[in-house]
Amino acid sequence: MAAPVVIVDTSALAPQERDGAIRELLETSTELDALGHACPPELIRTRIRAWDLGKFQLNVAEGPWLRFGLNRQVTTDAGYIAAQLSGQTTKSQGEQRHTFRPGDISIIHFSTPYQILAGEVAASMFFRFSYAELSLPAASIRPAVRGMAASPLYELFQTHLLELHRCLEDDVPVSAAESLGSATLELARAVIATVGQSDLARNDIANEALITRIEAYVQQHLADPELSPESIAHAHHISVRQLYKLWSDKNLGLAEWIIRGRLEGARHDLAKGRALGIGAVARRWGFTDPTHFGRRFRAAYGLSPTEWKQAQEHQEHSRAAAS
Repeated sequence: MAAPVVIVDTSALAPQERDGAIRELLETSTELDALGHACPPELIRTRIRAWDLGKFQLNVAEGPWLRFGLNRQVTTDAGYIAAQLSGQTTKSQGEQRHTFRPGDISIIHFSTPYQILAGEVAASMFFRFSYAELSLPAASIRPAVRGMAASPLYELFQTHLLELHRCLEDDVPVSAAESLGSATLELARAVIATVGQSDLARNDIANEALITRIEAYVQQHLADPELSPESIAHAHHISVRQLYKLWSDKNLGLAEWIIRGRLEGARHDLAKGRALGIGAVARRWGFTDPTHFGRRFRAAYGLSPTEWKQAQEHQEHSRAAAS
């Protein structure tokens, strides 16, 4: 996955400039209008980083006593989904007050003014979505705002977001990052859509969401040589038979899909010209037999791993000479 962009890091600023920097950033890039820190300037240690997942920008905000919110109602058909990573935040909206602890997932929408205050040590992950991106009307989203935990898919989505956070620092192909972004949006849609639905509708949506989660899980664990239908089924509390039944409508079989993903990851590493040898790259992406890796690589890309690596190095040298 591409390295994160540091949007702001107040540790590089003088204490008296830190609160203003956060205010300016959030006022110009979001709908927020109630901003600041509930602590002295010298204690402000706020950092916001962003990752590009194709479908959306994923942000992680770390900092103590950050206070933000809306003092007005806006008509934007959009909101934020947030995951509490550490510490606590408290949300006040109308007469309701909720405290979010590590692992909690919530929706922030703009139909009613609200205030959020982070604790002394807090970090959260969040992304912005539009109703159109989720293909859901506002009427479907509002019940989920009152509590996403009412969805039978809440724990599945929770696990997905927390694992997504853990793999943010990993260097995976852009295509994998985009797949994770698409899966995240699809799971968000499924969680929201199943709040308040009948059991029959819930089951259909739940099966679709489970397939999406399995795809994302595989993308996150491609480099694990122990990844297998058995380990995938175990991680999702289903039988291998159920797993294959869920996967039966796919164009590629599960084992072949895993191989394709691993080959793409290896090709990505080889193209970057890293010091790792061919064998090390193969092992990094779950191939324990170098001969098998080379044969599958040539079948997929028309070149051996060595030929591919040399071709990329030649292109890089040509670009460097031209510049």
